[in-house]
Order: sequence, then structure tokens, then C-alpha cells
Amino acid sequence: MGEAVEDHRASKSGSPRNYYGLIVAEADRFINGETIIRRTIQYGLKNYPDLDREGHYRRTLEHLEKKYGRNGYLKIWLPWSDNAKRLASLQQMIDNPEVIYKLFDRIFREETQN
Repeated sequence: MGEAVEDHRASKSGSPRNYYGLIVAEADRFINGETIIRRTIQYGLKNYPDLDREGHYRRTLEHLEKKYGRNGYLKIWLPWSDNAKRLASLQQMIDNPEVIYKLFDRIFREETQN
């Protein structure tokens, strides 16, 4: 179980060392485009308060591409899983800048209105 806990990180370069690691890594994924964008914006507002709206948008795009994009570092170890389907759907969103921009715009307004 200790190895499973160590191996579950999305940023880990290698595959999990055992079946427990595969299960924990898969269970730890929560792939929902709207939630991911909201969390990215929330993180950016808290940690990069000097960025303007366009800076937050660029940062969000970079994060999405780096982690969830077709060449991103997030790996799905069970290709038949719901996570694999949701990641494919998110990657289609990432490939469509108009969809991402509309979603970002709505969520950014919600997060910045007092």
C-alpha cells in the first residue's frame, strides 16, 4: 500500500509499481472539464493575484495542455475506464479554443464577482 500511495501522483513519470497503485491512481483522478477549469482559476487567483484576466486565461490554457492535453503528463492506466472516456472528452474541449474560452469566461466571472 505504501508504494501505491507513492505512485498515485499524476506527475509521476513511470507507471504504478503494483495493482494497488493502478487502482489508487485511477480512483484519485477526477476528470471533469468545468471542475478542472474552476480549480485552475481558483488556484491562479489565490497564487497569482497580479495576473490580469488574460494572464489567467493563458495560465489556464497552459495548465490544461501541460497536464490534460494529448501529450500531457496525466496518464490513465486503465484504458477502458470512465476516466479514459472523460479525458478524451476533455482533450476534445482543449482542441476547441472557442469552447474553452466560453467556459473560462463564465467561470472567471463567477469566481471574481463579489
